[in-house]
Formats: sequence, C-alpha cells, structure tokens
Amino acid sequence: MKKMRLYPPILAVIYLALALAISFLFPQLSLAYAPLHYFGVPVLLGGVSLMLWARQEFKGKGTTHNPYNEPTSLVTSGPFAFTRNPMYLGLTVMLLGISIFAAAIPLYLVPFAFLLTMNATFVPNEERKLKNIFGKQYEDYKKQVNRWL
Repeated sequence: MKKMRLYPPILAVIYLALALAISFLFPQLSLAYAPLHYFGVPVLLGGVSLMLWARQEFKGKGTTHNPYNEPTSLVTSGPFAFTRNPMYLGLTVMLLGISIFAAAIPLYLVPFAFLLTMNATFVPNEERKLKNIFGKQYEDYKKQVNRWL
C-alpha cells in the first residue's frame, strides 16, 4: 500500500478552497473593491517569481525540490541567500496576493495558516534531514540565513 503524502502546494490549495467556501457562504465578509484589490496581482506574481527562482536553483545544483526526497546538494545561492525556505515563502506570498485580490476576510487567514503549518511541520522535518546529511555545512548556513527573511 502506497503511503499518501500531502505536499505544500496541495495544502495551500486546500486552505484556499476552505476560505473560498466560507467567503461564498458569507459574501458580506469583503474588504476592498476595484481598483484596490488589483494590488494583489503584483504580490501574487512576486510569489510565483520567488518559487520559480528557487526551483531553478535546485535544478542548477541537480538536487530535488520535493520535500520527501533526499537532497544531494545544499543550495545556498539565489533566493536561498536571504531565506532558507524560498519555495514556502513564495507560496505564502502567492496566497497573500490571492487574498488581496479577492478582498475577502477569510482569505486573509490562509497565508498565516499556511505559514504556521509549514513552520510547525515541513520545515522542522526538512531541517533535521539537512542537518543529518550536510552537518556543519548546514549549521553554518543556518547561522547566516534566517528561516523566513
């Protein structure tokens, strides 16, 4: 029997779908209207750009971006020079952009719920794995670069 795994983008979509359902049920929970909600578009695109940049760095080092696979290289360049988790940060920024664009109060909870979930589940597991694989090299990197920003 194959073990079912929850991946961060899927979790983000689940949180987003729940918030959209709540927003649909309670349409009065809205904040802003055009043109203010359009500020969400560049925020969303910023998150997408950060994720693509991070993925390109993984690809350039020939290592995985899958949180369940074993990394073969410690990536510290590109966005990893200023955040240890640019893909999760990018997803969080994307969710914030969607929240701003939709301007529905329940959606503003999604980026925070996602970030808290990543911080409590995926990140600690990945950090343990990286410490076991890369040892002092990873410990030195952690001292130089913050988890989020």
